[in-house]
Amino acid sequence: MRHSLTLAISLAGALLLGAPLARAQELLLNGDFTRSDGQGGAASWGVYPKPPTGQPRAVTLVQPGYRTPQCACLAVAETPGNVGLFSHPAPVDKLAGEEVLFSCYYRTEGDPSAHLSLVGYAEPFLEKEWKTPYIQSESQILPATPGWSQACWRFRFLPGVREIVVIFRATQKGRLYVDDASLRPYPTEITCHVLSAGQVESLPDHRLVEVELTNEGAKERDLEVSALAVAAKLPAVHAGMTLHLAAGKTQTVRFNYDFDYRLSHALRLTVQSTDPPVVYDQHDFQVPGLISAELASPAFRHSLLDSIPTPQLAVTGALNVVPALRDKLQVSAEVVGIGGGAFTSVPSADPARYRLELPTPGLLSGDAVVRVTAGLPGNSDRQQVDLPLHRVAAGRPEVGYDQQRRLWVGGRRMLPLGLYGITDPDDLAAVSAAGFNFVIVPWTRASTDLRETAVKDHLGVVVSGTSDAEDFWVHLQEKWGTSPACLGWLPCSRPDLRAYAPAAVGTLYDQIAHLSPTEPVLEPLASPSLARYYAGAADILVAWSLPVPHSPLRALGEMVQALRDCAGDSKPVWAVIQAQGGGAFHDEPLGPAATGRAPTPAEMQALAYLALVRGADGLMFYSYSPPEEDTPNPLPRANPALWAALVTLNQNLRWLTPVLLDGTRTPLPPASGGAVELARWHYQDADYVIAVNTGANGVVTPLRLGVPHALGPVMFEDRAVQADADGDVQEVFAPYGVHVYVVGKAG
Repeated sequence: MRHSLTLAISLAGALLLGAPLARAQELLLNGDFTRSDGQGGAASWGVYPKPPTGQPRAVTLVQPGYRTPQCACLAVAETPGNVGLFSHPAPVDKLAGEEVLFSCYYRTEGDPSAHLSLVGYAEPFLEKEWKTPYIQSESQILPATPGWSQACWRFRFLPGVREIVVIFRATQKGRLYVDDASLRPYPTEITCHVLSAGQVESLPDHRLVEVELTNEGAKERDLEVSALAVAAKLPAVHAGMTLHLAAGKTQTVRFNYDFDYRLSHALRLTVQSTDPPVVYDQHDFQVPGLISAELASPAFRHSLLDSIPTPQLAVTGALNVVPALRDKLQVSAEVVGIGGGAFTSVPSADPARYRLELPTPGLLSGDAVVRVTAGLPGNSDRQQVDLPLHRVAAGRPEVGYDQQRRLWVGGRRMLPLGLYGITDPDDLAAVSAAGFNFVIVPWTRASTDLRETAVKDHLGVVVSGTSDAEDFWVHLQEKWGTSPACLGWLPCSRPDLRAYAPAAVGTLYDQIAHLSPTEPVLEPLASPSLARYYAGAADILVAWSLPVPHSPLRALGEMVQALRDCAGDSKPVWAVIQAQGGGAFHDEPLGPAATGRAPTPAEMQALAYLALVRGADGLMFYSYSPPEEDTPNPLPRANPALWAALVTLNQNLRWLTPVLLDGTRTPLPPASGGAVELARWHYQDADYVIAVNTGANGVVTPLRLGVPHALGPVMFEDRAVQADADGDVQEVFAPYGVHVYVVGKAG
């Protein structure tokens, strides 16, 4: 179920409530709203917009709160409206990690269209308030609920964030009541390692929860571990247990809940103390039945395309049973209604995973079904998962990707190298000559002339649009979908930052995929915390991070890694590489005004190689004009040094393309305290190691290339390095420097 991941985000309104949270390691001031500002509002909280003199206050303290004396109330008198309540900035720059746990209780009267936002700043917020440029802003919908409900959010903030402001908003007629808002460092003093989240222990419905809890604090704790299981059109299932955990001790906790072995569901695990109640941890899972199953080959939309070689069908998945049942569980697959034999099992190094393969049947045409069946010997209960399989009719342009996540366009593989912001057909020849193979064009500028010129200059075009109307995409499909220039669609950029409902984004994806069966949908995502709720609503995920100058470069690497974790090996992850042409950047959803600067050539190059090191399968260079220069492709004029560096970088990447497409990538341990990130690609008879200094300081550090006494050239540099007996070399990196080593005999 692709969109079932959205269930987890809606669990906030479904929890049973106990006593209110106590305050531990609290970062928010007056989050329990016990202190008044003397004018009817809450001390240490601000209100926007400020009401005119003499008008009633839109945010007040009212009684009672959630088992506390009072709470905050946001009142919207008319629709549409706009009432906001924001916290005193919480300092996070001194925390050991880059994650916090937010929680609060809330209820509504009417449907005020309530949102919760966490906003991260690199500069002091109070000096300029809303004129302060922010580097991270993420929001969640607070579903309307007449009774008190809990909202909880494990929020990962980006590198460079020094302060976080919590914002509650209501924009429709109604009231939002908020109590006991809390922001605490994560992990807390009680750490939770999940060993089993809903594995089937026995049929027909016995599910297991098993967690390992460690008390890192100096005091003993009485704890409660609770599970909430939710599926559409079924009543919620609650279970849990309590325990006493001494300081410095670790204990394994096991308990069961009942849920049909065939049904997937969202599961939320919460760990909190009982007296006083403090939430220490929370985890959300999408739990399958006996197994999960997906069609790994063909990889692109379960569709066989004539232009992409697919010699075999492959089904992969997880065995969602306790270890004692793994060897007994029998999993089989067949193509329903078509001969060709049964899928055969392929040994897996992971006992919790399986893989089944079948040579692609030659007579397969149109739509079919791959039926996966799982069961235990001697038990008539079986789980069946039907996976759609399509053979797309020949005769139209085809774009897709194979099981190795390599992009195929018109029967040829390519390393995707794209450029944002190209709107003039006259610029396409220069873009192609610079080494790019596609451009991203807003639909308003996707003219017929541009389409025809792109074909002539051998460039693909990704068309971006902002509408969810079906007629809009029907029109674009008729105009672009049959052109060999059409590389795909970008319908929704950064929905995780803009509080778009995940289900709505998924519905839009289904609509476009139906209209355009042979062109992929791209989705830039920017939230390390929320991206996973949207990852199922696209064919290609794109890591969006523009770290220069407010964040360390590793912010992009961590976003790529977050999307790799979401996608696994099932779909490509590309990366947006910051390459603004002017010295300013303006994008209202990201900041209130033009701020910052363009990256230097060294920073831009380091970002590109860092994305590859972290596992990006393609690159999209972001280069829009500054507000005062509304001209197409301003980069060569506004920043010729950066354009020249891009041309050189693309040339070098073309040399590396066979390695990046056909090599086997292995991450390597970072060097120099984490500043230098590395990965190895084994290709033919050689190893290629890319090393990136992500910091602004020069570095001298040993690197482990892995082959004792190896003499290897450094690509794109007129030199070689000699490894010692341990396979190490002593290397020098300039600020944001990159080296590419060849170890062994190059093919």
